[in-house]
Amino acid sequence: MHNLPLAHKKLVVASSGGPDSMALTHLLIELKKDVQFDLFVAHFDHQLRQDSMKESDLLQAYCQSQNLPLIEGRWQHGQITSGLESRARAARYDFLKRVIDQVQGDYLLTAHHNDDLLENILIKLIRSGNPAEMNSLQAVSNWQGVKLLRPLLAFVKDDLLMYDQQHHLPYIEDETNKEDDILRNRLRHHVLPLLKKENPLLADNVLRFSQQMNLLTDLAKKQIDHLPLSQPFLGSFRIKEDALANLLPNEKSYYWQRQVWYYRKRHIGFDLRGWQLYSYQGYEYLLAGGQNLPQEKAMIKLNEKFEFCNEQFVLTSEIMEGELVDSFYAEGECFWVGSLPSGSKLPLKNGQHAKAKKMFARAAIPLQLRNRCLSVFDEDDQVLFVQYAYRNQRITAASRKIYLYRIFS
Repeated sequence: MHNLPLAHKKLVVASSGGPDSMALTHLLIELKKDVQFDLFVAHFDHQLRQDSMKESDLLQAYCQSQNLPLIEGRWQHGQITSGLESRARAARYDFLKRVIDQVQGDYLLTAHHNDDLLENILIKLIRSGNPAEMNSLQAVSNWQGVKLLRPLLAFVKDDLLMYDQQHHLPYIEDETNKEDDILRNRLRHHVLPLLKKENPLLADNVLRFSQQMNLLTDLAKKQIDHLPLSQPFLGSFRIKEDALANLLPNEKSYYWQRQVWYYRKRHIGFDLRGWQLYSYQGYEYLLAGGQNLPQEKAMIKLNEKFEFCNEQFVLTSEIMEGELVDSFYAEGECFWVGSLPSGSKLPLKNGQHAKAKKMFARAAIPLQLRNRCLSVFDEDDQVLFVQYAYRNQRITAASRKIYLYRIFS
């Protein structure tokens, strides 16, 4: 199996009790006759149908007849109004991770087949067009510290149904798979039959596409992954131009694509639409779409939480726990906070003033992001602080150090 060592290993096979996973389970039972390994069957009941216990009953009877350990879990959920498919998948894989940990498994096996592979390619093409996601179903991959194996990707659904019939294997068809309420089912019922009719060898092409995409992705990753990660910056991302200087345009585009998906997977929320690349003052920026409108000023007191550009902050004269953004010197207890008005001038230590746009340029902050720089003013509307660009330079005996913290609720 993919030239991986199986002898004396612990294999966990995910089984729904359907025709695909029952075929895989039987294949593994047959393989055990030649190779000595421990096999565990893991079943997760999503409890989305009143008769979902039928699969559990079938698997209990089958595993008992084959002397296989069966580990079961159930999804305890309330009413689900959206994202059913993705939430169910997340719950299922959380359960499988617990099983792997429980038995100290070496391999997790799923019964994804060639039709699943084609469906996945089409779904990702429709939803994102991201090549990495289109190739997410791989025969061998790393998952949660173990190898995730999909040994059936070369076989279509009909192959597995025929195998079940030949070996008189019991299985239960999920009736919800016959409904057209989700995209995967609509593709399965209406699109895949037409594609297969156009080319009876489509399965070979799908597998070849996946294998070649995997190879190309690995080659691109070797070129890109040694580069530093771009950093979130004022709602966008930036990196020194020198870091990307040796990349061709297509390679640079791929770099940024991987950056966006890296942060997306870590739940840093942003809309993927309308992003643009922009070079400014030695930095390469990936700027978010939409207008960065100025934030109106608001009066706040020391130690009073406030919001700016959808983030929570606090000004304080005391050291506290949290993310320290910056500090500056000021008098008083009350301050205005908001965006810096266009055309502002910033007071210098020598009594002169500097144009704000020059200070922004010196800090390599492009025009599109300047309204997102948090600015602080005293009660007389004199500028005390501009994020990344300016700190108050006129310090008196009454001045004290003011700390700006970002607050995470």
